[in-house]
Amino acid sequence: MAAMTACSGGGAGTPQPQPQPAGPQISNPKDVASADLCSLVPADVAASAGLAPNGQMDDGPKIGDSEPACSWHSADGKDTFRLSALTDRSITTYYDSRSQYPDFQELTIAGHPAVRANDADPKQSGACSLFLGTKDGQVVHAFTTQVNITDPCATSQKALEGSVPSWPAAK
Repeated sequence: MAAMTACSGGGAGTPQPQPQPAGPQISNPKDVASADLCSLVPADVAASAGLAPNGQMDDGPKIGDSEPACSWHSADGKDTFRLSALTDRSITTYYDSRSQYPDFQELTIAGHPAVRANDADPKQSGACSLFLGTKDGQVVHAFTTQVNITDPCATSQKALEGSVPSWPAAK
């Protein structure tokens, strides 16, 4: 009986290259696509961010192929926090497009990779978009507008930090 041995061809002790992940890894994936968007921000979290405790689905006209969204407003109605689930893209899309945004910053929110990606300085425009990777192929878009501009990005970040842990786990 003859014994056969396999050879890797790489030489003894030569490390084989390992494939690198294509973008940030999401260690605790969440799935918000099947959730009620307005249930994603708990009432106490909304209130701590200066918003009404309950959100309402946007019932206005859709712009282009915009996704359904839920909005929370401040007591005076001047500030709005809007949340939508983008089920057709990855957070890597935003990392790869950083040069398109004059205001771009990589973030980690509640342990998830996120980016701040805006066409203008939020402290001047009064508007801020944050994109948070919930799982591969799914991103949550948080958009805040403020009339009396302080820091719209802080409102979005605070609402997301308090909300993400309660979102449903991806299966």
